[in-house]
Order: sequence, then structure tokens, then C-alpha cells
Amino acid sequence: MEEDVSQEDESEQEQNEGEDFSTDAEEDEDDVEEKELADKIKAANRKGKKSGGFQSMGLSYPVYKAIGHKGYKVPTPIQRRSIPVIMEGRDIVAMARTGSGKTAAFVIPLLERLKAHSAKVGARGLILSPSRELALQTLKFIKDLGKYTDLRFCVLVGGDSMEDQFSAIASNPDVIIATPGRLMHLMIEMNLDLKTVEYVVFDEADRLFEMGFAEQLREILFRLPESRQTLLFSATLPRLLVDFAKAGLTDPALIRLDVDTKISKDLQMYFFSIKQEERDAALLSLFRFAIPKDQMTIVFVATKHHVEYVQELLSAAGVENTYIYGALDQSARRFHLARFRAGKVKVLIVTDVAARGIDVPLLDNVINYDFPASNKVFVHRVGRAARAGRTGKAFSLVSTDEVPYLLDLQLFTGRPLVFASTFDKTSINGEVVARQPDYTSEFVYGIIPPSALAMDVEQVISTVKNNITMENLETSAKNAYKMYYKSRPVASKESYARAKEIGDVYLGIHPFLAEKINPAEQAQAAMIASISKFRPAETVFETTKKGLKTAEAVLMQKRRGQFGSSVAAWRQQRAEKDMKLAQQQTELLGKTTVEAADETDLAKTFSSVLTTSKKRKSPASFRDEEHYISYRQADAETERGYAVNSNEGPASFAERAQAATLELQAEDADGLRKTRGALVWDKTKHNFVRHTIGSDNKKKIRTESGAIVNASYKTQRFEDWQKRTKVALPRAGEQELGDAVHRANAGGLSTGTRKYRHTKITAPDVNSKNYARNQRKREKEAAAGDASQAAVHPKKRAANVKSELKTVQQIAKERKEKEKRRAKTGRHGLKGKGKGKSKGRR
Repeated sequence: MEEDVSQEDESEQEQNEGEDFSTDAEEDEDDVEEKELADKIKAANRKGKKSGGFQSMGLSYPVYKAIGHKGYKVPTPIQRRSIPVIMEGRDIVAMARTGSGKTAAFVIPLLERLKAHSAKVGARGLILSPSRELALQTLKFIKDLGKYTDLRFCVLVGGDSMEDQFSAIASNPDVIIATPGRLMHLMIEMNLDLKTVEYVVFDEADRLFEMGFAEQLREILFRLPESRQTLLFSATLPRLLVDFAKAGLTDPALIRLDVDTKISKDLQMYFFSIKQEERDAALLSLFRFAIPKDQMTIVFVATKHHVEYVQELLSAAGVENTYIYGALDQSARRFHLARFRAGKVKVLIVTDVAARGIDVPLLDNVINYDFPASNKVFVHRVGRAARAGRTGKAFSLVSTDEVPYLLDLQLFTGRPLVFASTFDKTSINGEVVARQPDYTSEFVYGIIPPSALAMDVEQVISTVKNNITMENLETSAKNAYKMYYKSRPVASKESYARAKEIGDVYLGIHPFLAEKINPAEQAQAAMIASISKFRPAETVFETTKKGLKTAEAVLMQKRRGQFGSSVAAWRQQRAEKDMKLAQQQTELLGKTTVEAADETDLAKTFSSVLTTSKKRKSPASFRDEEHYISYRQADAETERGYAVNSNEGPASFAERAQAATLELQAEDADGLRKTRGALVWDKTKHNFVRHTIGSDNKKKIRTESGAIVNASYKTQRFEDWQKRTKVALPRAGEQELGDAVHRANAGGLSTGTRKYRHTKITAPDVNSKNYARNQRKREKEAAAGDASQAAVHPKKRAANVKSELKTVQQIAKERKEKEKRRAKTGRHGLKGKGKGKSKGRR
């Protein structure tokens, strides 16, 4: 059930401030230290601070100090609503828009609950993330907030060394941040026990509970204790919790913020109508006209083949960039993302692997090279910009086949779709438009200037033509788009019908780019659009030399006599409809702000744009809004966009075809024999083969939960690692290993402890009091060595590399030791004489 979590009153806050936030007396018998800690918390909370901040939440001093060191002063709405409920021990399902501080909302209660490292074996906190980059980002954030505690953290993601992750788990971490696939692999490989987990977080829960992670989540949830506290966080969550039933929620509190806004109010969105073959040129035009070179930009594309193609295209155009996609090596993904975050390159090309959760603090722009087929994906994509109070821009390229998805997005967000032609200096009636477009609350839809686009089209053609690599990448990208086109979800039926009406409307040059071109070009674009819509009075049957004497011309005259009035009425109706649409949009834009336009104005505008044409005008509505009960919810479009694995939602053609397939078993022996001996195409042999039992060579194993998984999850790597390192891991609940921290540091993974590596080499200080003594020592060592070695320069020292050449003294000493060993063992010259065997034996 949905619960309204209110703030505590001032009396309760004062009472909480005076409570003792230290651990239980059984765990810490030193009452003096407890009193000092409580006094520090009380002093920090009452030091001239206003109530309602972090100081009123009853946090321990190490956590509160780390929050202040991080620079957080006032909690965000999602933090203010969720942290008190989480600290009460309740399960929650929380939704807030991107960039609203959801990570801190579940990390702060986690640190407050664990407080300090436990010597008992077993992780107490588990955070699941859908992508590797998001898991690494969460690790960095939790390390910053846990810097004043001795808690240990480790991250388990795919692509990293399994041996290093064995060492990390052997270090007994308190919190594990992992992706579901690698965690499941380690659980089966190590027979990992998660019964000690008290606190489980599903970050981006709607993505985790989709069908792609079903196998992993089933195994992970089976090993978690029932007494755990479960938290679900995401920017797009449905109201119905039936999709998350298998998460094991117990009386959860549903906290949904920003349901109406969905997208940050500081984000400016621009939508450009393009042709499919002009998509590459439109991207180059945006980098030339719309995006400064010093701003950081993320470009989202459909597939990894598009990533490689766009990366080469931008590099050829002089735009330095880097890239990330799911199949890329993990070390390369980290390296490229680190370069982008450090500002060494300003453009990052990615697939949707970076659409969720990735936080780039200084990101300015987001470009949707391919318009997303899901409303949730669009929200997560553009949510990378305009985070934490910063402003940002989102540019979307929309082709003809993607217009229905744009209309679905408009219904999902509830924002008006405004054509760029409406923002001309004068409207159709000659009325001056009262204001400029508001890109934060409207979907302004227009075209790119044709002259600029034509230049970039020629540049793309010449670039691809003169580069054989670009030709191959372009072919791969086109083939990949064909598969993407078949597999992407379909839009709603209503949006396809509405898209046909918008297709004939002249959009006009987008006002964002109209400011950067010659004003005369707008008139030129309007003239070109009118020419493209020109329809001659005569048909091809009437343009012959014989004129009206041909049979075809006579036929056309008869048809005009029969249907001429109907065609004229249809054209008149269409002209009136376009005129009414332009007038309503002008009236809507004449308001001082969008908020001033009431729902009636918006409803009129939407109905004109988004309803299918009818021969008869619909009668006026006589329903009583106070007592009328609709057959569908008012926010049905929003919940439809938030749905997870909804059977009622749109699916791709492949999914719908698979669901409609009915397989019938044979009813006689001959039919069964034919089924078993059916020929199947083998991709490796490029031929039809007849499969037999076991020919697929895929071994299966049964896990503890009863699920059947591939045998590749269970190998001997962990046993081999134990034999090599001579480590026997304790069971959950037992005492940890004595060198747990050392093993984790040796593995190179984070355990919450600082690890220093002294790799810096500097010249000796001439003014040091030990300089002369150290200099004489170095000269003496150099003189004792090989005479060919040069003396050490007084201001330059080698990189601590030991010489492999032996001195005369070392050689003589080794010979003496060798003679002593031979005299002691009594083996003189046995080598080569019977190979060490006694002469008396036959």
C-alpha cells in the first residue's frame, strides 16, 4: 500500500537528539566512550543548525561527519522521505527522478545500521546493480561516506579476475556491491553462504526484475534469509508491486516522488525530425551548430555496431571521443569511462549500458542518435544530464518510423508537442507570438536547416567512400539496425494513427537552430516544403499529346464527376483542421507560462493533434466529472510506461510471434521419428546437420534452489585457488582469517582500508643532513660493482633495480658454499656415472 511518510515534529527530533546512538552495552562496556560519542553527536546536532537536515535524523558521528565532508547540507526530498522509514527497519519501494540522491538514500541507513566491522565471517549488506559501471560508482560513493568507519567493502562484477574476487571475499567484507551474473557465478563456484545478510538493496529494481536477470535473481534470493530488510530503488517504478513479489517484501512502504514531472525541470529538450539516411549528417550538424567543443556530451546509439561506426565517423570529422558497450573488455570500459570523467575527451558514445545510474558530474549534453523505443529508457538516458541542480540539454533525432515512440513519450510525460513553425514571428492569422519556446516543459519539434544538413550529407558520403573501414562499419551498422528494428517493442496503436496525421504537417526549422542561421533560410525552407506538397491538377493520364481524346483521359473525367465533391470536401476539412490546430497552438503559446494554460487548453490541443480523423464531429461530453467513473485510470499511460514485463504492454514482433506459436507433438511413431531426425542449420559448419542426444554438448548442473544452470558456473577454479594459496575459508558466523585485510589488499580490491603504493622516485635533497653520507654509500657500492658501471649521478637515482652482474667476492663466496655442500653430502662426480646408482647393484 502507498504510505505518506511524514516528518517528525520538533519535540520528537529533540528527543532523538538526546538519545544514545552508540552500540549496545553488551558489545561495548566502556560507558565513558559511549557518553563521549553521544555528546559529540549532540554537539554536532545542536551547533546552531536548523531542524529538518541530516542532524535531525539521529545519525552516528562517523556517518554524519562523512556526510558533511561530502558537502551535503540538506537532504533531498527522497532522502528526507525514505531514510527515517529505512532506519525503522521497514521494507520500502522508492521512486524518484534521476539525479535526486537515491544512492545516498540507501547508503546512509546501511552505514548507520552496520556501524563497525564485524569479525564474524559473512557479509551483512548486499547491493545489486544491473551494470558494472553503476556498481563501481556505488562502491566509490559508499567508500566516501564510510571513510570514518572501519567497514570493508568489495565489488564483484564481470570481467574482473576470479582469483582477485576470491581474495576479496576471503577478506570478510561487510558490504558486497555486485552485478547479478557474477554474484551468482561466485555463489555456485564457492558455495557462498548469504545467510548473514541483513540489508539488501536492488538498485534500478525495474531493470533487475526484467526477464534478463530471472535466472540469477532466483538463485540469489533463495540463499538470502527471510528476515532481511529489502529496499527497491529506481527512477521508473510502477505503482503495482506484483512485479516485485519474488523480492520477498514484507509490508513495504511505497514512496513515489516526481510522478508528474518524471524529468528534471532544469533539462532542456530538443526534438529534430530527420530522414533515416540523414541521421549521420544530423549528428555532425549538432556538433557544428548546437554543442560547444568544451562541453561534455554522451551519445546514445542502438547497438555496439553503431558505437564503432559513430566513433569512426566523429573521429574523421575531428571530434575526439571514446566509447563503451556491453561486449567491451572490462578494463577497456573502465579506462574509457575514466578518460571521459577526467575530461580528457569530451564525447562518450555508448549503448544503453550507461543509461542507468551513471553519474558524470559535469555532463552538459545528451544526444539520442536513435530514439529509444521505451519511455523508461528515455527518462534514464536524459537523466544523465541536469543532475543535482545543474542545467543540461537533451537532443533527440526522430525519424519517420520513430514518431510513434515520440507520441508515446508525450502521453507518458503529459507535455505538449509543439511544432517549430508555431514559433515564427507571425502566426497564420498575423498575430505575433507572445513568448519564446520553453524547452523545459514543452516538446518542441522541428527540422534542421536544409542548407547545413546538405553540407554534412556530402561530408558523410565522401568520408565513407574514401575509407574502406568506414564502409565495412556502415554495412555492419545497417545490418544491426535491421535486427534492432525487428526486436524493439512496438508503440501503441493510437500513436501510429496519430503519427500519420503529423506526417503531412510542415514542422518548420527548429527555433534553437533558427537563431544560428540566416533568417532568409526559413522562408526558403517553407518554400521547399510547399513545393514538396505541390499536387498538379492533371494526372499522368491527361498529360499526353492527344489531350482529352485518349481513353485514360476520359476515364479520369468520369471519376472526377463521381468523386470530385468528396475529394473537395475532404480537402476543405483537412484545411480547416490544420487552421484550427495552428490557432490552438498559437493560443496556447500566447500564455505567459505553460502553467497558466489550464487543462482545457491542453486537452483541446492534444485532441487536435492526437486523435484520428472522423467523418462526423464527436458530440460534446455530457459526463459529470464529479460522479463519472471512467473505465480506465487517469494515469494509465504513466503506469503503462513504468510497467515491468507487462503482458499488456507493447512487445516486439519476435516476442508476439513466439507467444502465438503452437507446437503440436506427433501422434504416431513415424512422426516422432521424423521429429528426432530433423535437420538443423549449424552456424559453425555452414550446413544442415542432424542432432542427436547430447550433440549440443551443454552440461547442466542443479543448484541448491533446484534450478538447472549451465555447468560452466561450477568449475575447479576455487579449489585450485585454495590449494595454491593454502587458504581454508571459515564458514558463515565463524571467526575471520587473521590476514583478511592483507589478502584483500593483495587482490587489489577495496576493503575500506587505505592502500599505499610508493612508486614515486625523486632526486635526493642536496640540503639534507644525510645527503653526504648517502652519497658516499652509493659511490662505495658503485665502486665495488662492475667497473664498467658508471657512478651514480648525485641528482638522479635508478628505479631501485638490482644489478644482475655478480661481483668477484660474490662469485668466490658461492664457490666456497658449493664445495662445502658437496663435502657434506659425499656426492663427488656421480653425474654421468650410472646416473647416481651404486656400482654394487646389478
